[in-house]
Amino acid sequence: MEQILNEYCKQFNPGLLLLSMPTGSGKTYNVLNFIYSNYEEFAAQNRKILFITNLKKNLPISELKERFITDAKEDTFNKYVLFIDSNIDTVTQNLFAVDDEIPDQFKTEVYKKLKFYIKTLQYRQLPKEIKDSLETEIRKNIEPKFRKPIIEALKNNFKTKKASKIF
Repeated sequence: MEQILNEYCKQFNPGLLLLSMPTGSGKTYNVLNFIYSNYEEFAAQNRKILFITNLKKNLPISELKERFITDAKEDTFNKYVLFIDSNIDTVTQNLFAVDDEIPDQFKTEVYKKLKFYIKTLQYRQLPKEIKDSLETEIRKNIEPKFRKPIIEALKNNFKTKKASKIF
């Protein structure tokens, strides 16, 4: 597998590589090795290594970070590695921390419902069925309804992508 990663990923503009192999075949281990062994070369070429998965457990980000820390390269990890969480995980983990920064115009009934659901999810004794139901409702309905007016406001106030980055 190491040979496949090296031959395919080091090509100029290789595109996507789909690794569909059985559990236990070493995909994660080999991909972590590839990322750690090649990030400097890719960065020097202004190229990126993207690892996309539908399950977070498929890329143990803490293991990758530990490799950098072990070699006294934590700053390098922070510079070159970006982990993008799902909308629901980002919102549930950060909403209360940024509550004071959210403009009042966005603190609607949907926002209050979102906060209530997130607070409810924090109860340790919550049955799995209820937790799953709340997370599904947040993911499919509440968070998108909360996000929609924010996106509209950004589009209305910032006509170009460059202008919106200043915000």
